[in-house]
Amino acid sequence: GAGWFEHEYRAYGYEYPDTSERLRRLGEAVQVILAMWTQEEAVFEGKYYQVRGAINQPKGVQKPHIPLLIGGGGEKVTLKLVAQYGDACNVSGDVETIKHKFAVLTEHCAAVGRDYESIHRTAGTFCCIGETDEMARAKIPTGLLRSPAMAAMLNSALIGSPDTIRKRLTNFEAAGVQELIIGFPDVLELDSLRFFAREFIA
Repeated sequence: GAGWFEHEYRAYGYEYPDTSERLRRLGEAVQVILAMWTQEEAVFEGKYYQVRGAINQPKGVQKPHIPLLIGGGGEKVTLKLVAQYGDACNVSGDVETIKHKFAVLTEHCAAVGRDYESIHRTAGTFCCIGETDEMARAKIPTGLLRSPAMAAMLNSALIGSPDTIRKRLTNFEAAGVQELIIGFPDVLELDSLRFFAREFIA
């Protein structure tokens, strides 16, 4: 992705350009990455990045290269980059937002002659599981409720009893999500993780 957390940039001594420039840099970066993964001596000449005979050995074992996942839901640039270069994407939001993002991605794929179904579609969400919906909601950290973006995701997130979570998983699948990347706010509570694993992984 293009990055969004200024502190991470500054912590490593990188400048933090505006969104438009970060996206332009991303557009070049994915091309450099693919060149490094596929060419014996990579060559790329861009405004931000230039490589001239760069060697990346050994190559990954996957063919034609390691799958490239591009994260972000920007409709004009990021999802277009997914259609052009990505093997996978990662978007976030509630189910309706995700459905919309995938519709935009479908349009970008059609514009560049790409098979939409060839892109592995992932989304991020979080999970609070309990024996009942009420017990699960009680586990939601108050910090998440203060964030407008996170609060909007509550109706889609995996919060509730196993039966409620199964229904919400069905909604993600119907929206086109093939894989969920799940965060657990109570990740240090192993009983919650074991409960989830028994219900959904075992």
